Amino acid sequence: MVRNLILSGGVAHDYARTSAMLADVLAEVGIESAVRDDFAVVESGGLLDYDLLTLNCVWWTCDQTPEWRDEWHFELSEAARHGILEFLSHGKGLLALHCATICFDDWAEYREILGAWWEWGHSRHAPLQEQTMRVVGDHPIVAGMADFRIVDELYTNARAAGELAPLIVAEWEGVTHPILWVRNYGLGRVCYNALGHGPEAFANPSNRLLLQRGALWAARRALPR
Repeated sequence: MVRNLILSGGVAHDYARTSAMLADVLAEVGIESAVRDDFAVVESGGLLDYDLLTLNCVWWTCDQTPEWRDEWHFELSEAARHGILEFLSHGKGLLALHCATICFDDWAEYREILGAWWEWGHSRHAPLQEQTMRVVGDHPIVAGMADFRIVDELYTNARAAGELAPLIVAEWEGVTHPILWVRNYGLGRVCYNALGHGPEAFANPSNRLLLQRGALWAARRALPR
């Protein structure tokens, strides 16, 4: 059994619904998830009781969006930063979804962990509509998968902390954008999947397989075919 902590919550998304759907998707491959919308476990050191940390949330300072700042302003505590770094230093896994590139904008090291970040004024997303995802990488997460269509927001123009080797890409306005990539951070494994705005993404069969495989890969378990 893989133990997974899903950090959920934030503005402009139905996280209560999608985190529950995500937990069900991962349960199909033996991943038991606890869903939290606070950071108490991370700050207390309890994160080490888990094999996988999943970010299905959007927690950031909101300094760039004053209309949301009073209600949604968030700063990642030093204890939480330490907890995440300690977790990864033990060779455990991070599965980061959709808005994870926006999260923790007050923590520079997080950009290196994830590999890219949302830069306000540069990054953006296409409308919520059907998009084509193209498989381009050679990795167990995408082994045997064909290109697929999905209803989702297409995140574009992320700033990369270094060279990315995407496994899934999509086209928007004549530009190819990375959608899913994996990387190591120290001993830890990181999988970022830009899909996941709403329930449609978590119901899509191809994305469900990507979520399962990405989670298992990050947690160093065998992947389903």
